[in-house]
Amino acid sequence: MQLTSEYLRNIRFTVRRGNTYDAREVDRFMDELIEAVEEMELQPTDTQRVERLEAVCSIRAEMTDKILREILSAEKQLQRMLTDENPEDRN
Repeated sequence: MQLTSEYLRNIRFTVRRGNTYDAREVDRFMDELIEAVEEMELQPTDTQRVERLEAVCSIRAEMTDKILREILSAEKQLQRMLTDENPEDRN
């Protein structure tokens, strides 16, 4: 069930003798409503989504920083190795 205000406004129950609603229809609707609300409660809120995204971004930034430092270190090592192989290039 897609729980929307329009859906809830359009709910109709069979009216029985004595101007009462069919209890089985009402019970079935209440079961569906409870299930829809429980499903909504399981969904993360906007605040939770933002917090998760911030955590992911922070972790990715740390990983990127670490990777860039490793690349820079490797480049420096390669440069030293290449310089040591060609001593005449230093002059």
